[in-house]
Amino acid sequence: MAVCLRLMDVRALVVEDNQVNVRLLLAMLKGKNITDIEVAEDANQAFEALQTGSFDLIFMDIQLPWTDGLQLTTAIRDHPLVRDSRIIAVTAFSTPEDRRKADAAGCDAFVPKPVRREELYRVIDEQLAARNG
Repeated sequence: MAVCLRLMDVRALVVEDNQVNVRLLLAMLKGKNITDIEVAEDANQAFEALQTGSFDLIFMDIQLPWTDGLQLTTAIRDHPLVRDSRIIAVTAFSTPEDRRKADAAGCDAFVPKPVRREELYRVIDEQLAARNG
């Protein structure tokens, strides 16, 4: 029960432009008892959301309109309110080179699409433990 209460206090930002993927991530996050979630469809909306305060977890699509998710991740790492957020790349591009680029941009973890619930939950647990530990 303590884990559920702790997860209810987690604040998450989903940066994703595909509505099917947004609905899927929202359902999975709510299934993990993460309910304080904001959604941004592009870099502009993401920066608007970042003005509202810190996020524990940021789920970053790499393929976004106008600014890609890696550029946005690099910019987030310079933002004072969220530089300590755990950024999880969520992408269909999952080659070792893609993972290296995500890591170099400042992503803390990588979840390939299609997103598998078990993999997402494992990464969430790891990232929250790293953030809190």
